[in-house]
Order: sequence, then structure tokens, then C-alpha cells
Amino acid sequence: MIAIDVLLEPDALTRARAGEVNAALRIGHPAGFAFDATHLPHVTLVQRYLYAHDLDALYAAIGAIAARHGPLALSLEVSGISVRVEDGTGNASWRIGDSPALQALADDCLAAAQRLAVAGGGAEAFVANDDGTPIRDSTIRYVEHFVPEHSGAHYRPHLTLGVGTAAALRELEGAPFAPFAFSPVAIAVYQLGNHGTARRCLWRWPAD
Repeated sequence: MIAIDVLLEPDALTRARAGEVNAALRIGHPAGFAFDATHLPHVTLVQRYLYAHDLDALYAAIGAIAARHGPLALSLEVSGISVRVEDGTGNASWRIGDSPALQALADDCLAAAQRLAVAGGGAEAFVANDDGTPIRDSTIRYVEHFVPEHSGAHYRPHLTLGVGTAAALRELEGAPFAPFAFSPVAIAVYQLGNHGTARRCLWRWPAD
């Protein structure tokens, strides 16, 4: 079984901006993940558990959806910052504004993944943490309950920026923010890691 994320990869400038926020959060909380070659800034479309032998069927379905929707033509507006704090630490993300085209893309990707999805994934479905610490229960549950809690009418597109202290997150939340827009450079399927990170690219459209 494998925990997958069908996602949009942002352009280089947006990745760089996300990296700046991530680095600032890690000053006060160095244990938080850093964006790098195996932790990619992204916008999730759907997360599910699948059997590895069904991955090729998923790739074919997402490829057909990509050809139909043209996701690289999307213009996604980052409308603000959201933070979530629990027990002194938490995470920050950029909110993506409502977009009928993005919602339609997410809904079609959800339908494709649901035909192959299975329940009961555990830590072994994820890319292991580099430091050997366990995958968080909250990460495992998030994928298990993505449908219905975070899909369809409950889909809230965002780009997770990193993990930080409560103080740093509140400061970030209160800082002035200028909305901006970006376009994806790819739609891809990744194997997930801790905190919903995009750890291992399994398939990408368009192909490199």
C-alpha cells in the first residue's frame, strides 16, 4: 500500500517564495521540514491510499484528465496565510482562492483516485522520515479521511509552508500580506511523507 498525493507543482518563483517562508519558520523550529529535492512545495488535489500495482492505472487516468483540463493554464491566486497551532507548534499555509477550474480538476482527480483507493493505510505507506522518527498519526489519519473531510465541497486548496513555533506562526499570520497569482508547471503523483510532504515523485505530466 502507498500513500499518494495527486498535486500541482508551482512555478520556480513561487517555490522560491515558499522556501523563504519555510526557512524563516525553521529559525525558531529547526526540527521542522525544509523544502528540498524530496520536500516539494505543492497544491494537493487529492490524497489517497492505493495498492502499488494500481499506480499505472492512476497515472493513465490522471494523464487523460490533464489533457482534458489543461492545468498549466490555471492562474491560482494566493489570497492569504492560514496557521494552525497545537501544543506550542503548528504549521502555516498559503490559502488558494476559489477557482471553478481548479475545483473541477480536483473533483475529476478525486473520482479517478477513488476508483482505486483502499482503506487502512499505515506508516509503511509513507516515505520514512530521514531521522528515523515515526510518521505522525495525524498524517496517517489525514489521508484516510481525505474523503470526505477535505474533498468535494470541503476542498480547501492551499500550499503548506512549513512547521514553526506558535509565536512565529502568529507573527506570520499578523504580518501584511499582498495577494499574488501563480501558474502550475506540472500535475504529478507523489508518495507522501510526514506532515503531508511531497517526498517522492512517481509520475509527472508533462514528463521531464
